[in-house]
Amino acid sequence: MTESMFAEPKPEDQERIIEKAADTIFKYDMDLVAILVLESIKPLATIGSQLARYMVAPFLPFIGERSMPYLATFERKENVEKLIKLLEERSRKEESAKGKPAPT
Repeated sequence: MTESMFAEPKPEDQERIIEKAADTIFKYDMDLVAILVLESIKPLATIGSQLARYMVAPFLPFIGERSMPYLATFERKENVEKLIKLLEERSRKEESAKGKPAPT
């Protein structure tokens, strides 16, 4: 394994990862649940990410290094907050497009 595996992704890569996560959440219509869970775990984002790195480490030879940029991105509370804001914004747009009142 190289040290690049543990390097923090570039800001543009972080934005892409956040967008991709939001797309996946909306694909399965889990935006409200995701917002609730993310708000609940936001204070523990750094600890949770470090624990995930520890738990994933034995499986890296099988899954490759694909998960590491995601873990590095969401260990920062700012990025978790960006994902929450993006989900809330998309949820409001979707609700207004359907003609329903958006949750506040």
